[in-house]
Amino acid sequence: MAKSKYEYVKEFETDDKLLRNVYILVRIDGKGFHKFSAAHEFTKPNDVRALNLMNHAARHVMHELDDILIAFGESDEFSFLFRKSTGLYQRREAKIVSTVVSLFTSAYVYYWNDYFKESRRSLYPPAFDGRAVLYPSEVEVKDYFAWRQADTHINNLFNTSFWALVEKGGMTPKAAEIRLSGTDSKDKNEMLFTEFNTNYSKLPAIFRKGSVLLREQIPKDMHKDAIIPTLPDTLPGSTCADANPSLSTGATQASVSPALGSTADADSVVATPTSNGSTEHETDDDKKRSIEGDEEETFENDDDKVYESTTEVAEARSAAPSLKRMKKGVVIDHIDIIGEKFWSGRGAYILGPERKKKTRTK
Repeated sequence: MAKSKYEYVKEFETDDKLLRNVYILVRIDGKGFHKFSAAHEFTKPNDVRALNLMNHAARHVMHELDDILIAFGESDEFSFLFRKSTGLYQRREAKIVSTVVSLFTSAYVYYWNDYFKESRRSLYPPAFDGRAVLYPSEVEVKDYFAWRQADTHINNLFNTSFWALVEKGGMTPKAAEIRLSGTDSKDKNEMLFTEFNTNYSKLPAIFRKGSVLLREQIPKDMHKDAIIPTLPDTLPGSTCADANPSLSTGATQASVSPALGSTADADSVVATPTSNGSTEHETDDDKKRSIEGDEEETFENDDDKVYESTTEVAEARSAAPSLKRMKKGVVIDHIDIIGEKFWSGRGAYILGPERKKKTRTK
């Protein structure tokens, strides 16, 4: 910035650097989304197009900001957890929050037509607000995400019950509210099952558990901006993913393994199921390269079995999806993150010891 006699005004800026060595959690929330969803006729109680658009926008944020370890979303909100050691914008709160909100909002608008194909653009611009919260230890981080997922369940169970009474039961919104007043989860589950033949536990996990975005290994040929499938049970990374004929590349959860590091590269993408629910086999050129060479070449698979024959090598390579070239990426799933099972399993990298970044020496 050029120096001038007017530069003194910069002294009025406040120092908003966040405390070091603590987790930074940025939560964004839709502004006036009750009105926005009504104006755009979102399906009640859940519109999978809107949820997938939110997931796509959150994935875009994670592609742009490598220091985000995990993201969790429900309804019109998303939470992003930054690593303890992040030095993004010198940890200036306003810069971090505004960047996350800006990236998310711009992606939401940019990808709108990929999910709401009947309208070229939204009727009016959506808006999101954001805030940063600091958490000193892993305990608070786990409890935070448990709180958000529990909130997902509570809100979705109420909304599912409410709209069942309105749309299937013929009640007015006011009457439905009165009917649900004072009921607990057991009461709502019983009402849905006995009156509307709906087993709440069988509803798509994206509605009941929200969306979890993780940094994991995915096939190297995956495209960064792949559109997320419309059907909730075919969402990328879902353990219950069914076939979706419109997709041609990707991986189911069974073929995705946690990344050793938590920083994504420029080609980070989201895993997506193939038409048969498995990873693609290698190309003919890949197979050819794998069998060329010395007859004595050996090959080890995940079970540490050694093959001496080049024919066995080729067969093993084509049969094992884990041998496909992988890269770090962003996977979307709908799983339980309450309790230690997740944090000691797929989420172990999130709160584990941070790996120091390598510095180049001359």
